[in-house]
Amino acid sequence: MAASRIPSVERGSLLAPVLTVGAITLFFGVPGFGGEAVDLWCQRLFWDGHAWLIPHEHKLGLALAYDGPKALIILWAVTLIFAAIFARRYRVRALYLLACLAVVSVVATQLRAVTGMATPLELKAFGGVHDHLLLFQPKPAGYPSHAFPAGHASGGFALLGLYWVLAERRWRGLALGLGVGCWMGFYQVARGEHFLSHTLATAALAWLLCAGLALVLRDPLDREVSSSS
Repeated sequence: MAASRIPSVERGSLLAPVLTVGAITLFFGVPGFGGEAVDLWCQRLFWDGHAWLIPHEHKLGLALAYDGPKALIILWAVTLIFAAIFARRYRVRALYLLACLAVVSVVATQLRAVTGMATPLELKAFGGVHDHLLLFQPKPAGYPSHAFPAGHASGGFALLGLYWVLAERRWRGLALGLGVGCWMGFYQVARGEHFLSHTLATAALAWLLCAGLALVLRDPLDREVSSSS
């Protein structure tokens, strides 16, 4: 088979994101590996003992890092839908990027419901009522489960899919996906909604899912990119 113009879509290309997801999960999820100390150290940078660096309902913060990016991602999805319907030259790439948005967001949201992880602001160390329990520690009944991976940042990290469709400009797509995802993710860290590990896990998960979707759609993506060159 001729070399693909779509980067990193061989089956072996999934090994790196799989190992990254596993390493992050084990380091931050198993007691004694050191991840808990890293998470708590990072979180205390944004907590003065009484309040978070960014107030929870700070209007400017919400506009710049929560509602604003979310609205732009929705607009991006609508644009992709129109491109998939009306722009035949970009149809496969538009469908692939739509799949990245949908799959990354849905998988992250569904995983949050079963991982049993609390947000920092729900923990005793940061003014909450729950103990800090790691991913693989048993949880009591009623323990929160809506923090790992990070749902809000998943929409930003889904833009990593641009890496697989921009061909010669793929590094710009990678930078955009990482930049938007980190912007959205670290905003949540700074207001106590997520730990660093939640954002890192979401980035790695998005990388894995976008790479997997590129592998599934390799042939039509390759044909479309080649014909547009």
